[in-house]
Amino acid sequence: MWATHHAAVGIVSDGKAPLMASPAGSTFESRYHQMFPTLDAVEIDRLRRFGERRTYRAGERLVATGEVSPGLFVFVRGEVALSQHSVLGDEQPIINYGPGSFLGELAQLSGQPSLIDARATTEVETYVIPTRRLSDLLVAEAEVGERIMRALILRRVGLLESGVGGPVIVGRAGDGDVLRLAGFLARNGHPHHELDPDTDASARTLLEHFHVDPSELPIVLCPNGRTLRNPGEAELAGCLGLVRAIDPNRVYDVAIVGAGPAGLAAAVYGASEGLSVIVLDCRAFGGQAGASARIENYLGFPTGISGLALTARAFNQAQKFGAEMAIPVEAVRLERDHDGDGGRFQLSLANEERVRARAVVIASGARYRRLSVANLAAFEGAGVHYWASPLESKLCVGKEVALVGAGNSAGQAVVYLASAVTKVWLLARGKSLEASMSRYLVDRIAGLPNVEVLLQTEVVALEGGGGVLEAIRWRHAPSGEETRRPMRHLFLFIGADPNTSWLSGSGVALDAKGFVRTGADVAAGHRALETSRDGVFAIGDVRAGSTKRVAAAVGEGAQVIATIHAFLAATGERTGVTGHDAGRDGARQPEAR
Repeated sequence: MWATHHAAVGIVSDGKAPLMASPAGSTFESRYHQMFPTLDAVEIDRLRRFGERRTYRAGERLVATGEVSPGLFVFVRGEVALSQHSVLGDEQPIINYGPGSFLGELAQLSGQPSLIDARATTEVETYVIPTRRLSDLLVAEAEVGERIMRALILRRVGLLESGVGGPVIVGRAGDGDVLRLAGFLARNGHPHHELDPDTDASARTLLEHFHVDPSELPIVLCPNGRTLRNPGEAELAGCLGLVRAIDPNRVYDVAIVGAGPAGLAAAVYGASEGLSVIVLDCRAFGGQAGASARIENYLGFPTGISGLALTARAFNQAQKFGAEMAIPVEAVRLERDHDGDGGRFQLSLANEERVRARAVVIASGARYRRLSVANLAAFEGAGVHYWASPLESKLCVGKEVALVGAGNSAGQAVVYLASAVTKVWLLARGKSLEASMSRYLVDRIAGLPNVEVLLQTEVVALEGGGGVLEAIRWRHAPSGEETRRPMRHLFLFIGADPNTSWLSGSGVALDAKGFVRTGADVAAGHRALETSRDGVFAIGDVRAGSTKRVAAAVGEGAQVIATIHAFLAATGERTGVTGHDAGRDGARQPEAR
């Protein structure tokens, strides 16, 4: 669903049918009428109360790439031309909107900068529904809201398929930092384009224009005109406008740290039940589940679904109900809020901002474990990988790879990679896969002719230079026999350690392995999922004794909201957004409920 392709897509239409062909099998081609539905007069009349009437002269710009749009435009009269503007100077027409059409995609739901340009070709009359009212519309007008929500999602998918409208990454294919930046954007559902100066003349021209030495690669060209040299994720997110400033005076009902399945489920249930919710994550939505190539044992998806597609749906669903997303933003400290005007807790963030809340949910998951090999860090990101996405798969086509692990995530990755590589060496320390991997995966792996399973085997050395992995050595424990194989890629799925270092000094009790203790594990009669600090809860993989499954995490995310309601009721604290804590977008309106 979120795969990125890099062929420009051009579609011009009168709002009824495309005049230019799109790539075969693209979303533009297969779901065009769902992407660009036309609202009738009755439907438009029902939406008027959520926005304000505006008029634009012919030639006037409504939306510009890289700038925050006023909101969702619903057109009553006139015509508007949409186009994708690339930072390379290219412009591709998309569609001409007429009466009954609406302009917007997921950027309008989150308040992020626009990814397209829109200009009036005639005098235009429209209703503009601001971001703060869009979630109200989607909830209050369920039928038309469903059509609009589907169109917003499909339009983002179309932009992802085109690869135009977002930043351009210039760097060599396979470079660790190129993979890091591309992976960050892909995991956050943001369009981007990659250019390799070794194979692309336009990339070489860009390097000459910006006076960039090849040793300084990669660079990123942002839609707002800025050029970044090998930026970190936070710097790139700031350049793209993915994160807005957080109001330090606003008090949220619930602050959720972590946007994996557990945190997203809590956000969906909390926001849909009227709580003001903010979700923070230091990298991307989805957590470890978002990196799963295919999940086949999640209820309701008999043919399976990728982890990214599943968690992207949850991410959009949470925003539909009004949950606020702050990604990538890292929480570094949890402490008592001493302002005394409704907040119980304060989260200090790595960017020196703060979040105030009446209750806190710890859903920070776990960090990938690393092999105890001396030079591992030298190859991480380029030759050593911790997930198997289309980005990594593309690098491995026609090659041999090794994968270490014996859990379900490892099994899913093996099945996924086996379809692209010549051979997968699966290395496991245990005596069997059955002890830690679901039966259906064990059976599937056994039926793959290009997968060889080596039990009681561990990696002992990595060879290479200049960040390029050249060979892997492993040892069979019972015999002591060592094997060396020339190989450029190693995948590690060896479990994870709890991400709880940021809780140091918070008073939240951890067990001997660093997982958060909750409920009866804290004290007899203690609230389920509540930590040793009243009002602080823990769910998902970070919680001691949790079941490490996506479905279990989602269940805990739903359960914790019921517990939080009980907690807030017991403390006599009011829930929901009020005029005092309306925050950056203002109070939610009565029509939303």
